[in-house]
Amino acid sequence: MSEPIALYLRLSAADGEGGESGSIANQRAFLHRWAAENGYRVVAEFQDDGYTGTDFDRPGFQRLMAQLQSGRIRCFATTDLSRLGRNCGQALTLVEETFQRLGVRYIAVNDGYDTQSASRESLDPSVFKFLLNELYAKDCSAKVLRAKRTLQREGKFLGGQAPYGYRIDPADKYHLLPEEDTAPVVQRIYRLFLAGETLGRIARRLEDEDIPPPAARRAGREGGRWSTATLRRILTLPTYRGALTQHVTEMTSYKVHTRRAVPPEQWVVCENAHPPLVSGEEFRQVQNLLGSRRYAGQKAEHPLSGLVFCAGCGGRMYPHRVGRYCYFICGTYARDPARCTAHRLREDMLERLVAGQLRTLLQAAADPARLAACLQHQLCPDRPDPARLQAKLDRLEAQRRQAYADRLEGLIGAGEYAAAAARLQRKEEELRRRWQTAGQAPSGPSLDWLTRRVERLLALEQPDRPLLGQLLRGIFVGENGRVELRLAFSGPKGETENSITF
Repeated sequence: MSEPIALYLRLSAADGEGGESGSIANQRAFLHRWAAENGYRVVAEFQDDGYTGTDFDRPGFQRLMAQLQSGRIRCFATTDLSRLGRNCGQALTLVEETFQRLGVRYIAVNDGYDTQSASRESLDPSVFKFLLNELYAKDCSAKVLRAKRTLQREGKFLGGQAPYGYRIDPADKYHLLPEEDTAPVVQRIYRLFLAGETLGRIARRLEDEDIPPPAARRAGREGGRWSTATLRRILTLPTYRGALTQHVTEMTSYKVHTRRAVPPEQWVVCENAHPPLVSGEEFRQVQNLLGSRRYAGQKAEHPLSGLVFCAGCGGRMYPHRVGRYCYFICGTYARDPARCTAHRLREDMLERLVAGQLRTLLQAAADPARLAACLQHQLCPDRPDPARLQAKLDRLEAQRRQAYADRLEGLIGAGEYAAAAARLQRKEEELRRRWQTAGQAPSGPSLDWLTRRVERLLALEQPDRPLLGQLLRGIFVGENGRVELRLAFSGPKGETENSITF
């Protein structure tokens, strides 16, 4: 009587085994022919097509193991040992411990391996086979990784999904283009942050407007919670200024398929690889704001935080309190006095000097009435977009019709339909309420209010960190209190130097 046997088939797309001899179909044909010629009766097949052999968390193999552990299957075969797996340690544990304990017979046909006849008294040659299989997997992984890094350095996008705000160019799968719906969201996040909004307030604003975050959008869900981590990633990724940024995360190893973050200095960044969503200047200002520091024990952010640099070494200067006053001191000097000098300057004096110089420049360069008129034209109140609301209402109506059709066809029960209908009705009522209020929002701030606001801003009565971050590239303090302001705008006469020393 023929002995029952199961077959296990595996093919990895990443290890170069996609040829005819290694295909799933050829493995199946070979094993069926071998079983018939050797008196075996195939009772089950398990396969993993496109799964690496360096770990055993594969759906087909896990189903096979469940059958082996339940005792329903006592014998199975593969074409060779590498089909079982390419992790030497785990594979040896399976054949020498797990299968022996379960009373399972395993046969690797091409390698002539059979756990029933394997030697128990001397070193099993299969050990070397498993080791060679693992080394092959490691070598293939290294080759694939080198090829990916080469393409990434050439500015070719290799991700499965485009970053939020972009889409993959249909004419070139290695190139990114701005995505019509999400690119404006990215640009708005930058504008809000530069205007002084915190990450938390930006997140709440996007949630209130039912703008889905990246994960929810990929899943096709409406709305969702924005995390500050997601916003920070958008604000720090050079991709948004047109520099394709890859290798931001990596696999822990070729055998451990979990991902870990890569330090920014190891990212693969290719400049001018695709259209930017924000300018280089906006990106720089955002990084200054994100990288700024607070004084110890100070709840509010200091206006000069993160903007003061040493003119000698170029390093940041940090505040140190000495008695009644706080002084900016070169950070390089604080760490190693042999590398630079203190370049010490009292912070209240520096703040007054900077504000005075900027006040003079701004009042000479800007016309408050003209700026106010421009702002009134550009600003609009935060209110729902009627066209967007109508599109959502149309989608809800389509979902309700589909649910009703599924109920008539018996695809869902009465209780499930009632719950779905109630949920959709609540959403529709909320959208209609917002629709009614969409046209009732105020038309925006008056010209007089804006003019007064612009005048106060130009007077720099209370300069804050976001405003100074947009006006200045940096404040460089030299020896003997000499200060250079590097401006982020042209002076009143359009000087190209964009700096002032005093």
